[in-house]
Amino acid sequence: MNKNLVPFAGLSAFAIQMRDLIDNLSKDNASVLLIGERGTGKRLISQHIHYKASGNFGYYFEINCKSFDKQQIIESFSTVENLIALNQKITLFLSFVDELSDEMQQIFKTFLQKTVKKSLNIKIICSVENSLEEKVSRGYFLPDLYYRLNSVVLNVLPLRQRKEDIIPIAQTYLKSFSKKSGYHFSDFSEDAKTVMENYIWTGNADELINAVQRAFIVGNPPVINSSDLGVFSSQIFFNNNCQNNNERKTLKNAIESFKKEYVTKILEENSWNQTKTAKVLGIQRTYVIKLINELNIQKK
Repeated sequence: MNKNLVPFAGLSAFAIQMRDLIDNLSKDNASVLLIGERGTGKRLISQHIHYKASGNFGYYFEINCKSFDKQQIIESFSTVENLIALNQKITLFLSFVDELSDEMQQIFKTFLQKTVKKSLNIKIICSVENSLEEKVSRGYFLPDLYYRLNSVVLNVLPLRQRKEDIIPIAQTYLKSFSKKSGYHFSDFSEDAKTVMENYIWTGNADELINAVQRAFIVGNPPVINSSDLGVFSSQIFFNNNCQNNNERKTLKNAIESFKKEYVTKILEENSWNQTKTAKVLGIQRTYVIKLINELNIQKK
């Protein structure tokens, strides 16, 4: 892992605070719960905590609770227990921990009770996209397991709340891809920077990184242009749709036009699943249905 490739590189107060927190969290084995939208870099944060704590030594395990079946999770726990018996340093990262079944929550709790008592060489880091408190209150997640996992809770901010980090992140990966690919891109054009700063990165850092990687495939060195990124710019959209049309230049029409384009994009990204779309947008499914009808959104 390249320790310089972090989705929280940048100048925002969040990025600076996160770098300090990683240093502090690597010095003890308190459990960490990361809360944030998809693509915000929760996995990379866990990896950097591990790297800071153990350097090039120790083991890093990830269990994807959404895709691993029961047997895979149990086998992973067993492997970790065997390594603990050998006095090895371990970071165990469980993504989508809120997706664990009731049975697996019990197994995980028992695993924690055994391992944490036996060794100080294990670091437990979990991640979720939404707060676990609601699931706990509704009886979908064990309260005592939740309290074991949330010794330290970090809310990982989406890119739209820290726009000053967008260009530093993009430039960090531009340098990395240049070294790996042999294509020597030196910078982004001013137009490309404007597009990146105005684009709503629903996939957060992951989507931004993918856009930079795409530019290496379709672009021509030494500069990446806005068209190479393959993203939709809200500013370009407004300019194209409001030009020479006073009626369509009204704020109401501009907002409605962008809202339709944006909701359609999120629906497409989630295969037109209204429940998943509502979760990404942070609204109720019934409101998604209302928007589809009001904005006359049709599946292509």
